Amino acid sequence: MGDGDRIGITPKSWTARQHHGVLHLGKRWYVVSAELDESGRAEGVRLDGPYADHESAEAQARRMQDTAK
Repeated sequence: MGDGDRIGITPKSWTARQHHGVLHLGKRWYVVSAELDESGRAEGVRLDGPYADHESAEAQARRMQDTAK
Protein backbone atom coordinates (compact mmCIF):
# COMPACT_ATOMS: atom_id res chain seq x y z
CA MET A 1 0.00 0.00 0.00
CA GLY A 2 1.19 3.53 -0.71
CA ASP A 3 1.93 6.19 1.85
CA GLY A 4 -1.33 7.75 2.97
CA ASP A 5 -3.62 4.85 1.98
CA ARG A 6 -6.54 4.26 4.32
CA ILE A 7 -7.25 0.85 5.82
CA GLY A 8 -10.62 -0.09 7.27
CA ILE A 9 -12.23 2.65 9.32
CA THR A 10 -9.17 4.77 10.07
CA PRO A 11 -10.06 8.45 10.30
CA LYS A 12 -9.55 10.46 7.14
CA SER A 13 -7.32 12.88 9.07
CA TRP A 14 -4.77 10.07 9.56
CA THR A 15 -4.11 10.04 5.80
CA ALA A 16 -3.55 13.80 5.56
CA ARG A 17 -0.01 15.09 5.29
CA GLN A 18 1.30 18.29 6.83
CA HIS A 19 3.45 20.43 4.53
CA HIS A 20 5.46 23.55 5.31
CA GLY A 21 7.01 26.13 3.01
CA VAL A 22 8.55 29.59 3.12
CA LEU A 23 6.85 32.70 1.74
CA HIS A 24 8.26 36.20 1.24
CA LEU A 25 5.74 39.01 1.68
CA GLY A 26 6.93 42.58 1.56
CA LYS A 27 10.13 42.74 3.56
CA ARG A 28 9.38 39.77 5.81
CA TRP A 29 9.51 35.97 5.65
CA TYR A 30 6.76 33.61 6.81
CA VAL A 31 6.24 29.87 7.15
CA VAL A 32 3.12 28.59 5.39
CA SER A 33 1.65 25.33 6.68
CA ALA A 34 -1.16 23.29 5.19
CA GLU A 35 -2.66 19.87 5.65
CA LEU A 36 -3.05 18.12 2.29
CA ASP A 37 -5.57 15.33 1.93
CA GLU A 38 -5.15 12.32 -0.33
CA SER A 39 -6.49 14.27 -3.32
CA GLY A 40 -4.03 17.14 -2.74
CA ARG A 41 -6.60 19.61 -1.42
CA ALA A 42 -5.15 22.00 1.17
CA GLU A 43 -7.04 22.61 4.39
CA GLY A 44 -6.06 24.30 7.62
CA VAL A 45 -3.69 26.71 5.88
CA ARG A 46 -1.71 28.71 8.42
CA LEU A 47 0.82 31.54 8.23
CA ASP A 48 3.48 31.79 10.98
CA GLY A 49 5.94 34.60 11.44
CA PRO A 50 7.23 37.01 10.51
CA TYR A 51 10.87 35.93 10.52
CA ALA A 52 13.76 38.34 10.02
CA ASP A 53 15.31 36.48 7.10
CA HIS A 54 14.97 33.54 4.74
CA GLU A 55 17.34 31.32 6.72
CA SER A 56 15.41 31.62 9.99
CA ALA A 57 12.11 30.96 8.20
CA GLU A 58 13.60 27.88 6.47
CA ALA A 59 14.95 26.61 9.80
CA GLN A 60 11.50 26.95 11.37
CA ALA A 61 9.83 25.19 8.42
CA ARG A 62 12.30 22.28 8.80
CA ARG A 63 11.58 22.07 12.55
CA MET A 64 7.85 22.03 11.86
CA GLN A 65 8.25 19.36 9.19
CA ASP A 66 10.33 17.20 11.53
CA THR A 67 7.69 17.39 14.30
CA ALA A 68 4.91 16.55 11.81
CA LYS A 69 6.47 13.17 10.97
